[in-house]
Amino acid sequence: MSAIASTSVVFVTGGNGYVGTETVLELIKRGYKVKATIRSQAKAEAFNKLYPAESKSIEWVVVTDLTDEDAMTAASADVDYVIHMASPFHFSFTDNVKEVLQPAKEITLVTLRAAAKHPRIKHVVITSSFVAVWDLMQSNGLWPGKTYTADDWLPATWDQAASSSNPFFVYSASKVLAEKAAYDFVEKEKPSFFITTFCPPIIFGPPPQPEATTTNLNTSIALLWAIFSGQSKDLDTSLPVFVDNRDLAYLQVAALTNEKAKNQRYLAVSGHWYFEELVQIVKEEFPEQAYRLPLTVRTKGPDHFEFDVTKTNRDFDIEWIPLRKTIVDTMKLVYAKEKEEKASKA
Repeated sequence: MSAIASTSVVFVTGGNGYVGTETVLELIKRGYKVKATIRSQAKAEAFNKLYPAESKSIEWVVVTDLTDEDAMTAASADVDYVIHMASPFHFSFTDNVKEVLQPAKEITLVTLRAAAKHPRIKHVVITSSFVAVWDLMQSNGLWPGKTYTADDWLPATWDQAASSSNPFFVYSASKVLAEKAAYDFVEKEKPSFFITTFCPPIIFGPPPQPEATTTNLNTSIALLWAIFSGQSKDLDTSLPVFVDNRDLAYLQVAALTNEKAKNQRYLAVSGHWYFEELVQIVKEEFPEQAYRLPLTVRTKGPDHFEFDVTKTNRDFDIEWIPLRKTIVDTMKLVYAKEKEEKASKA
């Protein structure tokens, strides 16, 4: 435990979600105290019940509206750092602006404006997304021959996103616009803090959040479960790169005190994947589940873009968790949850 961590408090938005829970646990493991927003006291109690030892290091603050600047200013008082993870993530909206674009940008800016009122805050880390980098309109998103770096941005404007009928593009644009707004804020307002943004693709890894059940998984793990429980045979792989949840949590926490990360953008990508490969891993590691899994023919993923995480590797000296371990650890936990749920109903 470092001397810095043992006396520091980190304000976290979205701290009880899939990425948020892993990040909060990583913070506490490193000796930080956590002050985190949550939508209800009941959700705070669910987290504390699942993690009783860690709960002693967490102060939950109920904030029902993250665009309420007064509430966010009060909530972020007396902290040293901020990790901002909360953002709209769904595709069932009917109003592009009011339900996705505006909230994503405004939640980010409100978090930064609130932080700027507290000179004690030294660094703000923001979870963006690989979809703010990836140009899904090129070659159906696969774009063989292209190598993405942290300098790439999805070309998207507010007007394009506001009028688009493609929900995935609208969501992707919301991440671009929110992230760019954050850098614009720092450049214009010159607050006492620096920022760092991370752009993760699809996120796998054991689901640590309190509300995780086989019928209430976050989006990425629900995709896996649909295949590995035999509910779906759709092996289409739309975004063929991933990051392990634990690696993302490590990076976000490490960035808080990393001088190299000041006002920097990073790709957070562990490696490539495609569904047939994952099915084979599960068949080999969980042979008792093989009867539920779809037949696979393809032994090579579709040709697609590359990614360059040289900058991330250099500044954080990270050893990425390999795909097999990610999938084995994930499914060990989810299959165990299914077993527990069946036993409780028996």
